[in-house]
Amino acid sequence: MKEKRQTTLYIILVLLCILFLLTGMAIYLSIRAYRKSETCCQMKVSDRQRDYIDPMEEKEEEEAYTELMGFGCLELDENEPFIYLINPPDNSVYLHYEVFCEGHRLYQSGLIEPGKMEDFDAYGNLDAGEHTLTYSISSYDLKNRSVLWSGVQQNQDILIRK
Repeated sequence: MKEKRQTTLYIILVLLCILFLLTGMAIYLSIRAYRKSETCCQMKVSDRQRDYIDPMEEKEEEEAYTELMGFGCLELDENEPFIYLINPPDNSVYLHYEVFCEGHRLYQSGLIEPGKMEDFDAYGNLDAGEHTLTYSISSYDLKNRSVLWSGVQQNQDILIRK
């Protein structure tokens, strides 16, 4: 009887250890996924641009990229009417944004320097309901604003509550 009780206790302890291990792994993977979702998109520098400017200057090859803001689902209302177009501070380029909805341009930014942002009133420009915005983002050299480095397009679903 005592041996059966010890075996049962041993099984319970092993199951608790496995449960704690699985819980720890789940927490670790959740935190890792959350951190990955927070990171910005990367707009890689194209090889063709080396004809105009050397983006590798003072950078390792894996560091030659431009960070962009993330584009998750967004809800806007009269209290939060703006979309913020950000150029992360670690970039070494200007960013230029054009925002489209169903092929119509809603907004065009100026050249945004690293660490700065512009906002635009999407709430005032769109009807209530769900929309998909397309961001056309171009990067330009800091020394010569006419030198285009690269570009990318990103989509974002938004909900306008009026």
